[in-house]
Amino acid sequence: MNFIKYFFSEIFRLFKLLVGIALVPAAGFLIYKLFFAESGLAENYERNRVQILALRDFAREIKPEGVSFDIRFNGDEVSSMRAVNKNKNQSASFYSIDEKTNERAVLKIIGLDFGTFNELKAKAKSANAVGVSIWEGEGKTAIYYKDGFVSEFYEIFGDPADEAVKKDYEIGCDDRFAVDGVVMARDGGATTGFICVDRYGYGIKRK
Repeated sequence: MNFIKYFFSEIFRLFKLLVGIALVPAAGFLIYKLFFAESGLAENYERNRVQILALRDFAREIKPEGVSFDIRFNGDEVSSMRAVNKNKNQSASFYSIDEKTNERAVLKIIGLDFGTFNELKAKAKSANAVGVSIWEGEGKTAIYYKDGFVSEFYEIFGDPADEAVKKDYEIGCDDRFAVDGVVMARDGGATTGFICVDRYGYGIKRK
């Protein structure tokens, strides 16, 4: 009986040791993120503010009335494109991994030639952005900083973010760029919808 107690005691002690070893790096990473890591979104915006706003302005300029579009880049290549013209009941999509789709159908709905599209691509690269999205009636432009399983982006409103906008995106979000109408957000992973980012780069409010 004593041997059995001793055996299980040692097993339990070993289990606690392994759990402790596993928790140390996780705790260290959490402490680093909480107290030392800066928000990549904020740093990127501060570094590329002029280019990001120029990309926003250009995207608005080339968008026809009644048309919505979403374009994502992977380096110099296009990874995906979507466009919808609600007035003409038209829509088209392009995905780089799907040979049955093509860019021309999407560009036709947006009304872009390849010269203008290449200019949009160049402005995105200059802004260190991997995508731009405008949906009719939302009054904002999304500029993507990262795209993938978890996306990080700026939602830029037409005017400086007023109290109504702040309330809509919930008190507590990082509003240091409110004068530009910018809300920083993440989308994806274990979330549904987007999460506003606090000034330490953490998601704090789910929409």
